[in-house]
Amino acid sequence: MKAKKGTRAAAGRKEAMEEEYRRWKMMRQVDIDEELRRLVGEQAQFRSVQKRALQSIMQHKSPVVAIMGTGAGKSILFMLPASVSSGVTVVIVPLVSLREDMKARCGELGIACVEWQSRRPNEWAQVVLVTPESAVGEGFGHFINRQRAMGRLDRIVVDECHVVLDSKTGWRSRMLALRNLVMTETQMVYLTATLRPREEEEFI
Repeated sequence: MKAKKGTRAAAGRKEAMEEEYRRWKMMRQVDIDEELRRLVGEQAQFRSVQKRALQSIMQHKSPVVAIMGTGAGKSILFMLPASVSSGVTVVIVPLVSLREDMKARCGELGIACVEWQSRRPNEWAQVVLVTPESAVGEGFGHFINRQRAMGRLDRIVVDECHVVLDSKTGWRSRMLALRNLVMTETQMVYLTATLRPREEEEFI
C-alpha cells in the first residue's frame, strides 16, 4: 500500500527515494576502470564480460544475468559497486565455502561484509551474505523492507543462480521461492558459470 500524501510515512518514503536517486546518480559517474585499479592493483584489467556487465549494473539496469566461467571474476561485479556506495548489496550464496571466501575477499578490499544473522542483522554493512533458505524467511524479509524504507537497498545478487533450475527436481526446493524477491523492486543481478544457453529462457 502506498503511504498517504502528507503523512510521516509519505515523507519518509520521499526522503528514501531521494537518497536512492542521489546514490545512483553518483554511481553512474564512477570510472570503473580506475576503481578496479584502486581495488585490485595498478595492472588490473577487466576480463571476459566483466566490464559490460558492470556498466549495466552501474547504470541500474535490471535484471542483469552474467554467465562467466569459474574463476573468471564474477565477485567483482558486486564488490566494485558496493565499494563506491553507501547502500547495501545483498548476495545470496548457496554454498558455505563460497560465503567464507567472499567474506574474506571483501575484507581484503576494505568492504564491510557480514554473513546474515537474524539476531545481529548488521544494518550498516555494505555487503550482506545470506543463504537461499534465510533469504526467503520472514526475518530477512523485515531486514529488506527496512533497508528499502531507508533508501539503502542497492541490489540483490543471486550467486550460482542456475541452482534455481536444479531445485525444480526437489533439491533445496525453497530456492524457487527466490522468485518472490523481484517484488522488492530493486536491481536484480544473477551470476553463474554453468547456465546453458538453452536454459536461459526457462531461467528468466
